[in-house]
Amino acid sequence: MPKPTENEPRIDLHLHTTCSDGTLSPAETVKEALRRGLSIIAITDHDTAVGIAPALEAASGTGLRVVPGIELNTDYKGQEVHILGYGIDPEAEALRDAHQRMVDARHQRNLAILGRLEALGMGLDVKRVEEIAQGEIVARPHIAKAMVEAGHVGSLQEAFDRFLKKGAPAFVERESLTPQEACQAILRSGGLPVLAHAGKADYEVLIKELLPFGLRGIEAYHTDHSAAQQVKLRNMAERFNLLTTGGSDSHGPKWGRPAEMGSVPIPPEALEKFLAALRETERYE
Repeated sequence: MPKPTENEPRIDLHLHTTCSDGTLSPAETVKEALRRGLSIIAITDHDTAVGIAPALEAASGTGLRVVPGIELNTDYKGQEVHILGYGIDPEAEALRDAHQRMVDARHQRNLAILGRLEALGMGLDVKRVEEIAQGEIVARPHIAKAMVEAGHVGSLQEAFDRFLKKGAPAFVERESLTPQEACQAILRSGGLPVLAHAGKADYEVLIKELLPFGLRGIEAYHTDHSAAQQVKLRNMAERFNLLTTGGSDSHGPKWGRPAEMGSVPIPPEALEKFLAALRETERYE
């Protein structure tokens, strides 16, 4: 993955905070973005928009532009697919409904996972898992950290590999939105729906299915995308008249993820088109 050049704006349109499964608070994320010299960031926590207001407050008067965003986890034919939303109104009823549905589904799933772990001799205190999460969204990484803390496993990777990943003994499926429902919820909240990390699978059929539901873009530039994947996705976006976006997908330090904030360059022309589309939304200035 090439680094941004000196002439390219330093931006990152895919960042997670402690409001979902990141390790930096919204204010700390803004501080880190400023330290790295970024000019535009998007807060895109999983299934929640509660981190947007504190990030906007922290960035006030700094010159850093914070794009209100979200990343909705969905299910497509048994495969997990993520839909990013940009320029959203965090208080929109459609988004609140989707958010509550996902929070409830995550809660039920977490209880089931903890039940399976207890049956395997690895009991955990649900309150401690919630303390580790620090926010409203409790996810598998927080359970993994509690497992390490309790001495049940030696690392987060071991927790996932042996117990929490799909097919492992403590894995539990959860109810999800469909990609179509996610696109519609984002549109009704005034946002732009974008297919996240689109190079991770062959999504052409899915993209065609989502066009009638308002899909506006493809995340072509991502930490996990090769140069060849970027070219393929750019061509696909051009063919379907879609925007191309990008970001590091950084969750902050300590989760063992190498993505660094601001490390994924986006071509200036792609950024210009994205910002122009954002200006069309009523709640973005």
